[in-house]
Amino acid sequence: MTEDALSPYYQPPLRVRLIATGGILAVFAGMLGFFFLTMPLNLFYEFIGFLGLYMMPGFGKESIIPLAMAFGIPWWQITAGIIVGDMVLAIIIAYNFDLLLRIPLIGRILRYFTSKTNEVLQKHLWIKGLSLIGLFLFMYIPFMGSSAINTTIVGRLLSVPPKTLLTIVLTGSILATLTMAVGMHAVLELWAANPLYAVIAVFAVIAAAVVCWKLWQRYTEKRFGPGE
Repeated sequence: MTEDALSPYYQPPLRVRLIATGGILAVFAGMLGFFFLTMPLNLFYEFIGFLGLYMMPGFGKESIIPLAMAFGIPWWQITAGIIVGDMVLAIIIAYNFDLLLRIPLIGRILRYFTSKTNEVLQKHLWIKGLSLIGLFLFMYIPFMGSSAINTTIVGRLLSVPPKTLLTIVLTGSILATLTMAVGMHAVLELWAANPLYAVIAVFAVIAAAVVCWKLWQRYTEKRFGPGE
């Protein structure tokens, strides 16, 4: 089976599974080892805690990054942690989806995510309509249901080849994480100078985001029709 005609439930060769999964786990372990040696121990434990929360359902970049930075974790460290964490989840799912579905608890969780992902696809028809661009925007825009897990599942359901899918997840993760981290860093700098400036900046960004989202909804509904 070629990469251009992959089934959502295709089974890659064992060698490919091992290289991809083992490689990203080695990168993850290397990152943790580096931070363990270079960060104060109490800050490292906080970093691990926030990274663990991020990988749980219900938490996203928009909540974890500001909290981590508020607790004193440098923006570049939480950024690196989240990007690598995204790739761990994406690669494990992209190359082992069929195996994970057979594991009782993990399979149940993945089926839950798949069900929720299908609901998102029905609600936001532009994701499928815009193809790879839609998948990238789904990964980048921090609305509910958007994460490395859901984006990877969407890619599998749309039969996007793993290399293409992982490139989209990586690019979206880097840009989304940097946007949030750099933005939060700027807010903290403004807060240190004058709290009022920080409050005004936050409200201005939220207002601009709401306006952009409403305009985007109008555009996509006009082009692809309303969702559910």
